[in-house]
Amino acid sequence: MEFVPVVAMAALTLKLMDFVRYLKAGDSNGVITQFAAWVIGVVVTVLVAQTDWADGISVGDMTLGTINIWSLIFVGLAAGSTASVVKDVGYKALDNNNTAAIPTLLSRSPRRPVGPEDVG
Repeated sequence: MEFVPVVAMAALTLKLMDFVRYLKAGDSNGVITQFAAWVIGVVVTVLVAQTDWADGISVGDMTLGTINIWSLIFVGLAAGSTASVVKDVGYKALDNNNTAAIPTLLSRSPRRPVGPEDVG
C-alpha cells in the first residue's frame, strides 16, 4: 500500500476520534466545525472531479476524474481531516494558552477522600 492512503486513513481516524470526543463533551462548536470540514472536503472533491483538471490529479494509480463516488467521498473526508490535523498542529505550535485543546474522551471522576464513615 502506498504511503499517502495510509496517511489519509490515519488523519481520518484521528479526526473521527476527535469528533467523538467533541460529541461526548457536548462541544457543539467542535462537532459542527469538524462536520463542516468533512462536508466541504467532499463537496470540493466531487466538484474538482467534474472539472477539466480532474484527469491531471492522481489518486493512487487512477485520476480524480475516473474514481467512483465512494472513492471521491473518501478523498474528500481525508482532505477535510488532513486540513483539520494541519490546523491543529499549527495552532498547538503557536498557542500559548491551550485554546487548541481537544476534550478528553473519558472524563476522570474525582476521587473522594476516605472518611470515618467509610471505615468499619
